[in-house]
Amino acid sequence: MHPLYSSIKTQKHLHIFMQNHVYAVWDFMSVLKSLQRDFTCVEIPWRPKNNGNLSRLLNEIVLAEESDIDRYGQHLSHFEIYYHAMKEAGANTTSIENFLKELDTQDVPSSLITSNAPKPAKNFVLDTFKYIESGLPHLTATIFTLGREEIIPDMFRELVYDLNNNSSTNLKSFIYYLDRHIGLDEDEHTPLALKMIKEICGDDEIKWKECIKCGKDVMKSRIKFWNEILSEIEKN
Repeated sequence: MHPLYSSIKTQKHLHIFMQNHVYAVWDFMSVLKSLQRDFTCVEIPWRPKNNGNLSRLLNEIVLAEESDIDRYGQHLSHFEIYYHAMKEAGANTTSIENFLKELDTQDVPSSLITSNAPKPAKNFVLDTFKYIESGLPHLTATIFTLGREEIIPDMFRELVYDLNNNSSTNLKSFIYYLDRHIGLDEDEHTPLALKMIKEICGDDEIKWKECIKCGKDVMKSRIKFWNEILSEIEKN
């Protein structure tokens, strides 16, 4: 387990984590929507994509990620649930709010700069978008599966354990978000995502080799992300 988790001992530490991690929650949605664009039809006029299995897998995942139920019974995306949990916990949301506004008129790299995104978050998002913009769906699927869905349950368990032992009532929405992701990713989304990679790559050995390399790169990017957040926490 990465030392970042055991380093989150105060509200200030948690705020630093959330103010960075919210960007990973956002770019995860971009990864997912990139896959949905590639394997389902989201254009008018509609045309069949001729792969019902992939369409079904992706639409099931999008349903939960883009319109799940929060702890108050409202339907929201996981990004919005996380954003509201940040506000409830007292974390600063100015940067991510400005980033979303900047996206109306600028590309992702420029928006990260003008919104003053934290350095760890900026580096991580740029790494992700290199693969999204490559236009190679099997690599985007690898990011989605190996860099996010498969590692999230174990990644969040230690945080949930520590936060559940915290008596602060302003963390309840964040704990709900973490618990929700552990359940969804472990029981539903990871098996679906693994099926998706198998469906995309099939018997293509070149694609499988590229996925393996991409998987290693994605894990390195995640570790770098955690290391940089840890460094920010240690400075505070």
